[in-house]
Amino acid sequence: MNVRVFLLWLMVGLFVGAVATFLVVRARIADPLPELKPADFHAARERWEKNELPDYDIEVKVTGTQGATYRVQVRNGKAIAAWRNDLPLRQERTFSTWSVRGMFGTIGRDVDHVERRTAGRAEANTPRLTLRGEFDARAGYPARYRRIEWGSPVEVSWQVTKFELIAPEKAEPGPQPSPK
Repeated sequence: MNVRVFLLWLMVGLFVGAVATFLVVRARIADPLPELKPADFHAARERWEKNELPDYDIEVKVTGTQGATYRVQVRNGKAIAAWRNDLPLRQERTFSTWSVRGMFGTIGRDVDHVERRTAGRAEANTPRLTLRGEFDARAGYPARYRRIEWGSPVEVSWQVTKFELIAPEKAEPGPQPSPK
C-alpha cells in the first residue's frame, strides 16, 4: 500500500472517529433544559402571581447532594402539610419550601445573584451560577429547575412529578392523609 494512501485513510479515520466521539459525548452530556434568563423568570413569576391556584397538591423530586421526594398540600394559598420521602415534616416553617411560592422564592434568590453578577454589583461571596429551567405551560409553576454553582460540587435539580388541582369543595382546612 502506498504511504500517501495509508496516511489519507488514517486522517479520514481519525476525522470520522473524532466526529463520532463528539456526537456521542454531546448526546450524553448535553443539557436539554433551556437556560433560565432573569426576564423569563420574572415573567413566569408574574403570571403565577396573577393566576395563583389556591388549592393543590404537589410532588417534587429533588436530585443533588440531598436528594429526596417532597410532597406538599396547599390550601387557600398556604402550605398546610408536607412530607419528605413519605415522612411528615414537623416544623410548619418548612412546609412552604416546596410549594410553588417557595420554589419561586428559591429561584428568585438565585436569579438575584445572576443579576448582580451581570450588573457588576456582586459581592465576593456571591456565587457564580448557571440556571436552567422551564415552567409548566398551563399552570405556570416551575416544572423543572437546575442550579449549577461554578467552582463548587454543588448542583441541585428538581422536577415536579405531580401537580394536582384540588376542587374548592374538596379543600379541607387541615392536613389530609399523605397523597400517593
